Amino acid sequence: MHKSDHVSKSVVYSAHSKDLRPSNRYLTSLSLPADDYCLLIGEVPAGAIVPFHSHSDRETFYVLSGEMNFYDGTSWKVLKQGEFVDVLSNTRHAWRNASESNASLLVATTVRMGVFLQKVSSAVDTPAAGTEKEQFFKLVREYGYWLGSPEDNEAIGLTTNWNGA
Repeated sequence: MHKSDHVSKSVVYSAHSKDLRPSNRYLTSLSLPADDYCLLIGEVPAGAIVPFHSHSDRETFYVLSGEMNFYDGTSWKVLKQGEFVDVLSNTRHAWRNASESNASLLVATTVRMGVFLQKVSSAVDTPAAGTEKEQFFKLVREYGYWLGSPEDNEAIGLTTNWNGA
């Protein structure tokens, strides 16, 4: 099998903006057990944010290119190429690409999170019922993830145009 046959590409829904969506390229199979690991490359456009959130899935992020601002629950840190952060289960965190360039991240997480991201992408591409935002919040509830309110995000310097549905 050719290497590219293993890799799929998806768009990840960002409730912040319909125009800024990071894309993921999955390097490992999503057909493994949910608690197995998933490896992906995420491309984050300049100006994109991932609002304040938490989940039970551990994640490790390694910056391949560009730079990202990471909020660890207490303060913002700038991560540059070659730096990484390990986000333990249920840690409230957020991301923003405050630079004028795209950033690329290598992400190690669970297959469960990889499947969630893929489902969110599918909901964006083919909304069956309701809006993309409603589909997103439905998946978040199904997976038991926590999303910060607009006020929670504002308190850490992020502006969101969404409410937990």
